[in-house]
Amino acid sequence: MSVLNTRVAVCLMIGALALSLGCAPEQSDRPKTYPVTGTVTYNGEPVADANLNFQLVGGSSFALAKTDASGKYALMTFEAGDGAIPGEYKVTISKFEAAAATGTENEEEYAPPEEGAEPPPSKSLLPDKYRNPETSGFTATVTEAGPNTFDFELTD
Repeated sequence: MSVLNTRVAVCLMIGALALSLGCAPEQSDRPKTYPVTGTVTYNGEPVADANLNFQLVGGSSFALAKTDASGKYALMTFEAGDGAIPGEYKVTISKFEAAAATGTENEEEYAPPEEGAEPPPSKSLLPDKYRNPETSGFTATVTEAGPNTFDFELTD
């Protein structure tokens, strides 16, 4: 899957989540969620602004999070920090750096993109294997009893 396709998929998932939040039934009709937290590190260093996606194995439910400056995250399914429903999840982690529109970061050399031109691809700041649930190697089992703390150590 190309970087652009991955970004589009992530945007669509976030959009679907946002729509479902606005149209969600009363909270009592929702499945019960349990807090899920943890830390993401890459080569021993905390990863800020990484995107986590927990996809329920055999189901369509998912939970999302973004790490803070110290690499810590708290999952959300319906609202910020509510966690995830119990079950076994495959986990993906990604972080991208947007490329400058002109291919340069020098403000003086900026030129607007040509009309109809494809935007430059985003650069992945983590190894590609962590973006794919089949190759990330990360799983998590969320339980009612907890604690549901999952730390992920990424390496090259």
